[in-house]
Amino acid sequence: MDSVLPKQSRIATLSDKHCVFQCGDTLFALPATSVREVTLQPPIVSVPLSHPSLAGIGNLRSEFLPIIDLESLIGNQRPVVKPQGQLIVIDSPYGSWAIAIDRVISIDAIETHIDASQRSETSTRFLLGTASYSGNVLSVLDINSLERIAQETLESGWQGIANQSASHDTAPSSASQWTAV
Repeated sequence: MDSVLPKQSRIATLSDKHCVFQCGDTLFALPATSVREVTLQPPIVSVPLSHPSLAGIGNLRSEFLPIIDLESLIGNQRPVVKPQGQLIVIDSPYGSWAIAIDRVISIDAIETHIDASQRSETSTRFLLGTASYSGNVLSVLDINSLERIAQETLESGWQGIANQSASHDTAPSSASQWTAV
């Protein structure tokens, strides 16, 4: 059945809304228009030698998605991604990716407050500000900056590993060169 609202009107109503979600003990929000879908978290396979902010790779309906652990990226310590969690799937020009979360709370209109005193050095690059929602303070994310920082973090980690591998490749391979410390 077709919607009573024209397609353009439905998009306009979403443009003022945010997806409010919980990750650990923290509440976050991001623009609803940036969310492709919210789904149950599939099994996640870890990627050896990757940065902790990459929870791993998940297979969602035959599509492999890199899954970001938001709390590791912003510097919070958190247990391994919970298997009963959810994913927020994001489409971007470089491909789809996902954020591992505990649960979505709602899609709702919020008013973002930008307060420099609330921002830390690590979060300033992808935190737009804060908002009040149902008596709680939440962090509003800039999804484009978050994607860029996640990509930079992962690439720099892999470049570091590649440099370490290259330095081991140029070292003498004789068994006598490798001694126990």
